[in-house]
Amino acid sequence: MALGVYVHIPYCVKKCPYCDFNSYGVGKRIPEEEYTEAVLKELDFYRGSIEKRPLSSIFFGGGTPSLFSSESIGKIIDKIEGITFPLDSLEVSLEVNPKTADLEKLKSFREVGVNRISVGVQSFSERKLKILGRINLPDDSRRVLEEISRAGFVNFNLDLMYGVSFETLDEWRLDLEKALEFNTNHISAYCLTIEDDTEFGTLYSQNKLPLPDEDLLTDMITFTSEFLERAGYTQYEISNFAKPGFECRHNLLYWRGENYLGLGAGAHSHLPLNDDLSWGMRFSNLKNPALYMKTVKQGKKPLAFTEFLNKQEALEDRVLMGLRLREGINILNLEERFGIRPSTNRLGILINDGFINISDDFLQLSKKGILVSDELILKVLDSFAFE
Repeated sequence: MALGVYVHIPYCVKKCPYCDFNSYGVGKRIPEEEYTEAVLKELDFYRGSIEKRPLSSIFFGGGTPSLFSSESIGKIIDKIEGITFPLDSLEVSLEVNPKTADLEKLKSFREVGVNRISVGVQSFSERKLKILGRINLPDDSRRVLEEISRAGFVNFNLDLMYGVSFETLDEWRLDLEKALEFNTNHISAYCLTIEDDTEFGTLYSQNKLPLPDEDLLTDMITFTSEFLERAGYTQYEISNFAKPGFECRHNLLYWRGENYLGLGAGAHSHLPLNDDLSWGMRFSNLKNPALYMKTVKQGKKPLAFTEFLNKQEALEDRVLMGLRLREGINILNLEERFGIRPSTNRLGILINDGFINISDDFLQLSKKGILVSDELILKVLDSFAFE
C-alpha cells in the first residue's frame, strides 16, 4: 500500500476569521529555518516505519506554505524522497495564497520538485473576500493563476468558497465562471462552515453573522455540481471536482483509508502496525509551533495524542471517509477485511427513497444523498453492526 506524507506549515500573514486550522497570523515573523530543521529531524523519528515504502504523494498544507522559500521546501522534499521509494507518478502539492507568490517563486518551487499547486482563491468577488478576511484581492488571484501556467505547472487546483453572508446564486455562478477562464483541471468548492473556536463562530453565536438559508445553500450545491460537470469536471468527492486523471492523489489516501505520515505542528498521521495490532494507529503532533520545535530539538517525538484503533473504529473510519467519494465504498472489500456487510433491511428505506445506490458491489451516495451527506453517512454507518 502506498504512503503519503503531509507537511504542515502553520504560519500565515493573517488568520482568517472562519479558519479553525492550526494556523497563526504572524505577519513576516516566521522562524523558517528553525521550523524546517525541526521537520527534517522529526522525519528521522519515523525512518524505520517509512523507509523504502512506495511514496505516492507529498502535500504541503497550512497555514500558508508559500511563505516559505523554495530552498526550505526543497530540503524537505529531498529528505522524504531519500528515505522512501518515490513512485514515478509522485504528486507533490503545495498550497499558495495568491498574495504570497509571484512568477519567480512559482518557478523556484517547480525546480525543487513541486508539481501541483493549490491556490486559495476563495472568491473573485472583492465583497466576499472582504467578508472572509482574506489578504488577497481578485487581481492577486488572476495574476497568480496566469503565472502558474507560465511557470510550467500543468496540474493545479483552485479553492472556492460559497455560503458567505448575503451571497446570491448569481454571485456564486460568477465565481465558477471566472474559475473556468484559467483552465484549471481541479476545483475545490467548499461551503462556508462555522466553527466554534473562530471569530466567525463568536459572531454567529451572537446573531451577528447572517448566512444564506438552507434552501439557497441546496440550490448552490446542486448548481455547482451541474455547472462543473457540464464543463467537463467529475465530482469525485463531495466538495472536489476534477478533469479525468487530475484527482488529488494525496487526498484520495485520506478518503480511501490508506496510510499517511504527518510532519509539523498539529499534523495528523495514520500508519499501520505489526500483525498483532493490525487495525493501525492514529496520532497527532503538538499544535503550538514553538513547543513542537522545542520537543523535536530535545530528540523526542512531538506527540499530542496516540490512538490504537480497534476493528470497529477502523471500519467507521473507512465508511465515514469512503462515502464522501463518488466511487463510494466497496462492500466486498469491507467484508473481506472486517467480516461484515451492511444490513439490507436498514439500508432499504434509504435505497427506496433514492438517497443511496448499490451498484457492482459499491455503496454510493446519490446526487440527492449528497445534499444531506453528513446525516446520511451516519445512517449508513448504523447499518454496519458488529455482533
